[in-house]
Amino acid sequence: MDSNRLSPTGGGRPSAADGGRPSPTREHRIVVGIDGSAPSKAALRWAVGQAVLTGATVHAVAAWEYPSLYGWFAPMVDDGFERAAGRTLSAEINEILGPDRPVEVRESLVLGHAAGVLLEAAGGADLLVLGSSGRGAFARTLLGSVSTRCAVHGACPVVIVRADGTAVAPPQGMAVAGGAEQGAPGRVRTKDWQLSLHVVEDEDTTRVHAVLDADGNVLHSDARSRRNPRDVPAPEVGDEFAVGRALVDLGHQLLRAGVHGATGPTEE
Repeated sequence: MDSNRLSPTGGGRPSAADGGRPSPTREHRIVVGIDGSAPSKAALRWAVGQAVLTGATVHAVAAWEYPSLYGWFAPMVDDGFERAAGRTLSAEINEILGPDRPVEVRESLVLGHAAGVLLEAAGGADLLVLGSSGRGAFARTLLGSVSTRCAVHGACPVVIVRADGTAVAPPQGMAVAGGAEQGAPGRVRTKDWQLSLHVVEDEDTTRVHAVLDADGNVLHSDARSRRNPRDVPAPEVGDEFAVGRALVDLGHQLLRAGVHGATGPTEE
């Protein structure tokens, strides 16, 4: 398994041995994102089935991150995030393919945001296959979607697979090879804002540190919630309250920034 790097895309490259002439054949490769979820497993099954039909190699890619790349109020400690992601990658492949693999499978474990890692891995690939996150419309709008970002910016076709194994195409207008060209007439302009949430459950208190990178304008918010000692412990309830408060605060910061930008002085 390749750790923290991506496998080469293979065929079609010139070499000194052939005088710099490109190889007449190109390796067929299907990249699939791995995260251990049910949609991810369905995507891997779909990718393997497609690879059997086309003679392609399956490139299974898992991305991992520390809880926050922007820092936190306590020192960052490596609790084995990379090892956990590596175990997830290997376990999912072994579960879906078993010992008798019908196609060649490469594995890559890379530090970075999932969308960026997958887009890099898909360079020169035939297909990029992703599992559907299954989030509701509000969450997709707020947090964005790895599948949507890959469909917008990907240089190859993107297939999204639901947990039940059905494959769907990205929303119409999303599959723009190489992304949208800023300022070009008749083209859609796209932006990627990154939201990072770090949740700490400490007995009756849940703390959240939220970071929003809005095209280089980084906003921070801290929030917490406390359980009534008389209530039955339910950490997930505290998570929702604390995260909600942090997001509301970020929303207020965005609104203030928007008002300032719309009404503030402009340069001539």
